[in-house]
Amino acid sequence: MSSRAKPSGLSASIAAKLQGKRDPQKEAEAQAWIEELIGEKFPGGVAYEDAMKDGIILCKLINVLDPGSVKRINEQKMPFKQMENVGNFLTAVQAYGVPASDLFQTVDLYERRNISAVTQCL
Repeated sequence: MSSRAKPSGLSASIAAKLQGKRDPQKEAEAQAWIEELIGEKFPGGVAYEDAMKDGIILCKLINVLDPGSVKRINEQKMPFKQMENVGNFLTAVQAYGVPASDLFQTVDLYERRNISAVTQCL
């Protein structure tokens, strides 16, 4: 869980605008596509972004698309290991051919800063 203070002022306006860019239909399509490829359902009762936060699902996804691209998937619950998984996914998808301009930052997912960017990358 993030220990950052809630944004206020201009930061709150930007956060609200980013939240407004989310498209539930695109998120559902991305989730269905991931579930189909990896052969697993997202955990029940868990938000889309929370299911991917630890990076395990993302690493499994890129390993289906490009086998062996993430050599080791960290199953530990320590935040830095979870963020390492997301970073490994981002490195692998860039090597797979996703342009850098379509990538998201680890904090976009981990701290829920820009979930629309995560969905766009997928």
